[in-house]
Amino acid sequence: MPNRFLWALIGLTAVFSILKPIILGTSLDPLVPLISILAPILFVLFHAPRTIGWTRLALFFALTCVISWSYESLSIATGFPFGNYHYTDNLGPKLGTVPLLIMPAYFGVCYICWLISELLTDLRLPGRPAALALSVVASFVMVVWDLSMDPARATVAQAWIWHDGGAYFGVPLVNFAGWFLCVLTIFLAYSAVSDRVRQTEPRSFGSRDALPIGLYAALFAEFAANIFWPHSGTVADAAGQIWSLDVLYQTLGLVSCFTMGFVIVMSLVKLRSKAKA
Repeated sequence: MPNRFLWALIGLTAVFSILKPIILGTSLDPLVPLISILAPILFVLFHAPRTIGWTRLALFFALTCVISWSYESLSIATGFPFGNYHYTDNLGPKLGTVPLLIMPAYFGVCYICWLISELLTDLRLPGRPAALALSVVASFVMVVWDLSMDPARATVAQAWIWHDGGAYFGVPLVNFAGWFLCVLTIFLAYSAVSDRVRQTEPRSFGSRDALPIGLYAALFAEFAANIFWPHSGTVADAAGQIWSLDVLYQTLGLVSCFTMGFVIVMSLVKLRSKAKA
């Protein structure tokens, strides 16, 4: 039953992702960040207890929230490591200068990226070399999601504003280096403490490993669909640079196909090879 629920959740997330261009700008607009974050959180709550256990899940959640909030707050105050930006009120209440929705968003996607990295690398904890390799791969899997997402959320939807604009459709390139540093810190911290916690059962690969790939694919569907949705008009970033919406969205779709899409294909190949073994 939990697997059926999770596949249903993944399906609904994919449909919602594809229909986002229709929803944006309507009265349903406030539902976009809420549902986008709620779906991964529900997924984790139903998937993680049988995969990593409640104790590791709590550790993952606590570390992700504390570290992501700290990096976000530091960058808003100083410009390091993401660049100079601030959050608007579009994402709701804030803890200091960071919306409360941001930390759970990190957590939900970090969790599925970690599981995908385990599948891609064939590595498990403990062991420092394995932990480092897992953390680096998971960080790349996570950052390509931001690479596909950030200009649409910032330059277009203005959930956050980059004060100086940037070369990547209004987003500074340093943002992605900052993202890599932030999530790498999260994954390294989790790997450092999780091997000290006894799991209820050994971690093994199976049919449930298709589920995080499915959710990652559902997130990917939003960006891939942008290739086919027509977008007219232009948008200006905070530096006054004018960007074509059609070019912006089609570029994000192309980028996602050859980054997130590649991760999905490789993960499915690895999973199939394990099923045959």
